[in-house]
Amino acid sequence: MNRQIEREKGVHGKRWSKVHGGYFSDPIVAVPLVRKALELANISGADTIVDLGGGIGTLLSMLRTRVNQGTSLVNLDDSAIQLAVAREKGVSCVHGSVDSFSRNDVGSEVAHFLFFMRSVLHYFGKDGLPAVLRHLHAQIQPTEFFVHQTASFRRQEDADCLNDLYRMMRTNKWYPTVDILCKCLRDEGWQVVEILPCLPLPLTNDDLAQRYSLDQADMSRISDQLFRSPIVSEDILKKTDDGFCAFLHYWMYVCTPITTSIPTNEVAEQATGR
Repeated sequence: MNRQIEREKGVHGKRWSKVHGGYFSDPIVAVPLVRKALELANISGADTIVDLGGGIGTLLSMLRTRVNQGTSLVNLDDSAIQLAVAREKGVSCVHGSVDSFSRNDVGSEVAHFLFFMRSVLHYFGKDGLPAVLRHLHAQIQPTEFFVHQTASFRRQEDADCLNDLYRMMRTNKWYPTVDILCKCLRDEGWQVVEILPCLPLPLTNDDLAQRYSLDQADMSRISDQLFRSPIVSEDILKKTDDGFCAFLHYWMYVCTPITTSIPTNEVAEQATGR
C-alpha cells in the first residue's frame, strides 16, 4: 500500500463521507466529473467504467442509475477499509493500486474502458508522477478516455504555498501547476483534450490535524510558518479565527493516448492563461 494512504487510514471507511465537510460525498461537487464520465462513455462506447482510487464508491454509486444497461462499474482502490464500505453499497470492487493494476484486473480482455479518477495523482509525489502516468498510459487503448480531477494551480506561487503546507505536515504529496501537469501528461504519451474547472476543496486546520494526526502545537507552528511566506491570494490561503484555511483548486483533465486524433479543446489553453 502507498505509505501516504496507510497514514490516512484513520479517516477511511464510513468516516470518509464526513472528511473535509463532506466534500468527497457531496453530489453537487461530484456532478461535473460524473457528467463528463457519462458523456465520454457514450462518445467512446465504453462498456466498462473504472474509478481509479474510488474509495468508498461515491462516484460509482452516482453513475449506477445513469449508465447504459450492461455497463460494468468497477472501483479500484488500495485501501481495504474504503473498499469494505463500497461493497456495502453494492459496488464491484478490486483491491489494487493505481500504479500497478492491469486492464485484466478490472475487466475482460475484450472490454472497452473508460478510466476516471478524482484527487489521486498527488499521492505519488513529484518524483512518482511520471511513472504513474506512464503506467496508466500502458493500460489504455487508442480509442479510450482517461478523465481525472486533479488538484493543480494556475500560478506557481500558489502551488508552492500548498506544497509548503503539505511538506510541513510531513507528507510526500505534491501539487503541480496546470502547465506542469499538462507537460508531464504529454511527456508520458497523453493528449489533453479538454481542461475544465471544478469546485475547490477548503482545508481547515482542524480537518488537516484530524487527517494527518497532528496536534495543536504542530498546527500552530505550521500556521506561523505559512504566513511568513510571500503573500498569496485569499482564494489559496486565508487566516481564520482558529488558524487558517487553505484551498486546493481542482481541474478536470480529459485525456486520450497521443495516437488518437482528437482536436484539443481551446479550454485547455484558456485554463493555463495562454
